[in-house]
Amino acid sequence: MTYTDKVKQSKNILDTIQSLKDGEKLKVTYGKDRDGKPNVYSIKAYSDFRDKMSYSIWGTFSGMNIDKIGPTTMSAYTYDMMSSRTNYMFPLYKMSIVEPIK
Repeated sequence: MTYTDKVKQSKNILDTIQSLKDGEKLKVTYGKDRDGKPNVYSIKAYSDFRDKMSYSIWGTFSGMNIDKIGPTTMSAYTYDMMSSRTNYMFPLYKMSIVEPIK
């Protein structure tokens, strides 16, 4: 898949994420579990005191903060109990919207 194809395929989910307002969330699927079922994640939007939007992505019981969103990927991070940072790069072109904004 070329970079242009990835950008085109990511456009819908990127626009939907960037249109989230404070307190809204979006359900998406990404990857599969060991039984072959799609993993469902919630992307949540938060507004700070300067009205700057921040995002986080949540699985079943844990979440990660979104560091930045690019044209094809979303960079996320979290810290564990020992203050070790874990990074993950979500490819937007591999995500699908399950449930619209609510």
